[in-house]
Amino acid sequence: MENGYNKISLQNFARQINVGTISENKGLAVSIKPSTVQDHNFDFNYPHIVEGIAFILCVRGHGRILLNLNEYTLDKNSLLIVLPNNILQIKEQEELEAEFLFFTFDYISNLKLNQELGSIANDLGKGQCLKTPRADFEDLLMFHKLVVKQINGNDIYKEDIVKNLVFTIVYRILQIYAVSATSNEKEHFSRKEEIYTKFISLLFKHYKIERSIQFYAGELFITPKYFSKVIKEVSGHSASKLINDMVIMAAKSLLKGSDMTIAQIADELNFANPSFFGTFFKKATCQTPNQYRNL
Repeated sequence: MENGYNKISLQNFARQINVGTISENKGLAVSIKPSTVQDHNFDFNYPHIVEGIAFILCVRGHGRILLNLNEYTLDKNSLLIVLPNNILQIKEQEELEAEFLFFTFDYISNLKLNQELGSIANDLGKGQCLKTPRADFEDLLMFHKLVVKQINGNDIYKEDIVKNLVFTIVYRILQIYAVSATSNEKEHFSRKEEIYTKFISLLFKHYKIERSIQFYAGELFITPKYFSKVIKEVSGHSASKLINDMVIMAAKSLLKGSDMTIAQIADELNFANPSFFGTFFKKATCQTPNQYRNL
């Protein structure tokens, strides 16, 4: 918040002393014990933009998580994968406890995925919450424990060992994801589901600038009429609603997680002026931006 941004960075996440996080100061923060939502200094009842990659291992409890526009159920032995610039919000939770690894993209930038694993990595956006078999989940917890042990030690080659353990966890998660996708009864998306998935991906990239159905239909090389029909059929919501929802999520995150002025937020989200932004926000939430911020 001191930086004027709502993003959860590695640095401000690692500074949460009460959670018991430890940072290697070179792009990695890792939990040393399971933490609850209440342990954190962030109010996850509101949207937050995550600046980095996070693997969240649910060891207890239950929760409903909103990641961008997708809702996931997080239970024991579930793995949540948060990618850079994802918007995260907890809709509800009950005794939710989790271990985590949080690292920057640069931290694993020299990890060379083979072609097959690279393809799986690109597909993670189709489903970022995995219910893992118990044995696989215990493997992840074991690797996590080894990372903590190495960070706490003063042994030679510590940094190299830690990084290679993180690489191993990345590969293990991609392996679990690949097996899960293969064993799923529905191995391939239908054409309509594929359109919806590509739309959400495009929306996440362009929502600040482009909010017209015509733009997204054009990017997908289909007519606006067919595009609108497909999105409504697959998601149960109109394309316009999903576009507006993404903008509102980002606006809420900026209002709650930063000290940016209303005018700055309006400019950040490409509104012509603060008045247009205020009208748009109030129509969607029945509150003015200032009323929402002061709640």
